[in-house]
Amino acid sequence: MTDKIFPVALKLWLVFLLAFLLLGYEIVPSIIFGAIAGLAGGTVSAWWQTPGGEPAPPTMEPNALNKLGEKLNPGQVQNRLPFLKLFTRRDRRYPGPR
Repeated sequence: MTDKIFPVALKLWLVFLLAFLLLGYEIVPSIIFGAIAGLAGGTVSAWWQTPGGEPAPPTMEPNALNKLGEKLNPGQVQNRLPFLKLFTRRDRRYPGPR
């Protein structure tokens, strides 16, 4: 960014320095006001030349709890951990009312 600011700022500083001197200001205020004007103009020029636009909308990254919930999907848990079938109710054992 500074490589875009300083060349334009130096040129504008000289233009404003000469303009303030021609308007009758003394040397020191002309240098100071010219430097301020040159820096402001260089900053605006660099901003104008820099491509940009609206920032991209933030993407929703799943947090740790959502990732864990996806991993512990009920169907996947029973497939991965066969001993959990021991704790499930089996309707074939009791086919009708007792």
